[in-house]
Amino acid sequence: MKGIPGIASENCSVRRLSHVGCRFQHTERKAWSERRVWPRNGVPDGVLHIRFLSQSLFPGILIILSLIVTMPFGGENAHAQMVSGRFMTTFYSYQQYDTSNNAKLSLRGFEAMQLNFGSGNYQLHTYLLATNDFLTQLPNDPLLRAANLYFEARNIGHIFDLKFGRQPVFSRVGVSSFDGLSAGAKLFDDKVSIFAFGGALPPMNERIELNTDLKGNMLYGGEAYYSPVENFRIGGAYVDKNFRPPSYYAYRLSESYNTPGAQDSILISPDAIANQFVSGDLSYYTDKLSGYFRLDYDLNLYDIDRTIVSFRYSPFTSFSANVGYYHRTSNLPYNSIFSVFDHSGTDELDLGASYLFTQDISAFGSYDRIFYTGANSNQFTVGTNIYLFTLSFSHNDGFAGNLNGVNAQIIYPFMNQRFVLIASASATDYKVLQQLTSANRLYNGALGVTYRPIKLLAITLQGQYYQDPVFKNDLRGYLQVNYYFFKNFSGN
Repeated sequence: MKGIPGIASENCSVRRLSHVGCRFQHTERKAWSERRVWPRNGVPDGVLHIRFLSQSLFPGILIILSLIVTMPFGGENAHAQMVSGRFMTTFYSYQQYDTSNNAKLSLRGFEAMQLNFGSGNYQLHTYLLATNDFLTQLPNDPLLRAANLYFEARNIGHIFDLKFGRQPVFSRVGVSSFDGLSAGAKLFDDKVSIFAFGGALPPMNERIELNTDLKGNMLYGGEAYYSPVENFRIGGAYVDKNFRPPSYYAYRLSESYNTPGAQDSILISPDAIANQFVSGDLSYYTDKLSGYFRLDYDLNLYDIDRTIVSFRYSPFTSFSANVGYYHRTSNLPYNSIFSVFDHSGTDELDLGASYLFTQDISAFGSYDRIFYTGANSNQFTVGTNIYLFTLSFSHNDGFAGNLNGVNAQIIYPFMNQRFVLIASASATDYKVLQQLTSANRLYNGALGVTYRPIKLLAITLQGQYYQDPVFKNDLRGYLQVNYYFFKNFSGN
């Protein structure tokens, strides 16, 4: 990387089991501002042009494509246009404390907008998020993000499904959003299913623009499953994800011997963080018995990342029991600085059961034993559901600390379910370390009501209280308005 005149550049790379070093490339120390001024808040024109194109063309192409394929052309095969969506407006107020214990009131606003438009097997899906703080100035406020913005074509040739745009992917070894293309197909009477995806990771703030650093922010992979007999399935998955943290400037001591103690502004450009996994799993399911096995392998670290073995048995409808074993590692990226240190995973044994006495009364319990390197921990929970009321008790001890807690919750609808009362409370004693003599006490509770004046509108108002040794008396307010809509237009 060439250094900017007057600013040194640093390319920090970390390789596993090798030294951690940074390569510096210094240029003359004359101030950059004396040589050239970047316009528009310090962003070069070329970068602004790329950003403008990505902001305007990316959503524009999806909208135009959706309009073309969903236009009604008449005839018997014409499909009606459908528009559906949801608007969720939320306000959340709380007090924020700084290191001097000074309180500052914040009022966060969130707007979630889901909009689906299409005709037949062609749909445009959007999920936009807007955030802002109305009392405290925070960086990047207000912010508009796009969690989903993709075009979908389903059942092409009665086999394929295609998606193009910003979309979520829920592969066995990769959960993320990306800007790209995905395709799925079911073959041989749905006994074989395949799914492949690939594209660029969105910007960290999920703005409606494309990531300009495609080489360092890519995600691609796929999965395939085969079901030779009913209720049994075998499959495998692969994912390769590279993420490059953003570059930033920092001051470092100058290598110039003419001015001792002088500092240069260094451009630090981290390498992309690499993750590459392969996974295989088996599953079997019936009403009485089910089992699941899964193994994830890290291809960069040459190590098992996760193992899951679980079984559930329900001899009759009112009783079920489960047992499971889980092995997890720290899941560190290959070229992370932390991967050069020794680290080990955890093993967990899980036992659980539930019994339904009547339609409105049930009991449940679970026990987990977690095995660390040279230490163990236990987690125990029992509880009951009585009509609309839930009561549970939890106990933890061992290496992960001690905890005893009681939780209660009630959800009570009234006036023909137009109103729903929601109340919860909990009290907990905990110690971060088992050898500590005294425990900390924590209380929290919530009281709220949901009002539905019409079927497609819901208004929720809730107050929340929290108290522990850090937050003496923390009172928070929560208001949410949900509005749903659906409209079907005739295709003739």
